[in-house]
Amino acid sequence: MAVTVPVGSDLSIRRSAFKASNLNFRDKSWAPVFTLDLKANNYCLRKRHVICMSVQQASVPKVTVSPLELEDATEPPLNLHKPKEPYTATIVSVERLVGPKAPGETCHIVIDHDGNVPYWEGQSYGVIPPVWRLFDGKTASLCVRRAVYYDPETGKEDPSKNGICSNFLCNSKPGDKIQITGPSGKIMLLPEDDPNATHIMIATGTGVAPFRGYLRRMFMESVPKFKFGGLAWLFLGVANTDSLLYDDEFSKYLKDYPNNFRYDRALSREQKNKNGGKMYVQDKIEEYSDEIFKLLDNGAHIYFCGLKGMMPGIQDTLKRVAEQRGESWEEKLSQLKKNKQWHVEVY
Repeated sequence: MAVTVPVGSDLSIRRSAFKASNLNFRDKSWAPVFTLDLKANNYCLRKRHVICMSVQQASVPKVTVSPLELEDATEPPLNLHKPKEPYTATIVSVERLVGPKAPGETCHIVIDHDGNVPYWEGQSYGVIPPVWRLFDGKTASLCVRRAVYYDPETGKEDPSKNGICSNFLCNSKPGDKIQITGPSGKIMLLPEDDPNATHIMIATGTGVAPFRGYLRRMFMESVPKFKFGGLAWLFLGVANTDSLLYDDEFSKYLKDYPNNFRYDRALSREQKNKNGGKMYVQDKIEEYSDEIFKLLDNGAHIYFCGLKGMMPGIQDTLKRVAEQRGESWEEKLSQLKKNKQWHVEVY
């Protein structure tokens, strides 16, 4: 069984910190391994981009990153720890992220790797459960949705079929040891050549993890060589208000950096789209399609992270919008990929 869960880091050290990302759990009866997409909160992540900051915005204090030499690396760290020789880290804390009315449980898990598994935002970690994201650059945080199985006939939970890795993590306690591998992946790394670029981020559920890492880099870290002056636009799709992840953080960015950050929520069980149906992220994309297409035409990057099932609806919406604009979506998508503006990591 494969399960993917986003991860985030809570650090202030650039590339020695973990990035919040998605975790791809590959459960195996002997030694399940799941890949964590480091994408949520990592103060020690790579260079990111945002628009001009006003005098008021510039006054918002940021977290200092260290060690600064990590900022000079030209290539991301890859596969420093492999499955046969994983690094043993320590659980620092486990916190429930969602409210009582959320369908399912999502946890924010902080792990201490003592700076031995550095990563860049957008990369992933592997976690190996037992057989059967501190601002110091030494910890990382994971955003994990507990995988629970309900019998289709009885409607009752069957613990014997619950996800091994997600439950191991959500049930862990401070001080517990955890074996991690990685980091790995380059697909979701943010380009560093233009600090004034526009980044459109589309997430469902725990897929927000990598984007949390990007945003912390943009708005929380004080990096001498990186000043974000572009636009970051986050679309987050969840079931209801109680299911929103890191909403307080994102709302604060919206308040502190109104010229650099936009935040739109799609609450499928509480909002309606223009046709009276449930509101999904693709409906929000369609709502702002004119702006999004213009931004893409001007070089914006667009990222997608979350459950694999999100992409067909999004692709159909983008194709329909393109046709309404008299464009060929196939040709446009090909050009976006050629220009390296299109970034997808789903699970």
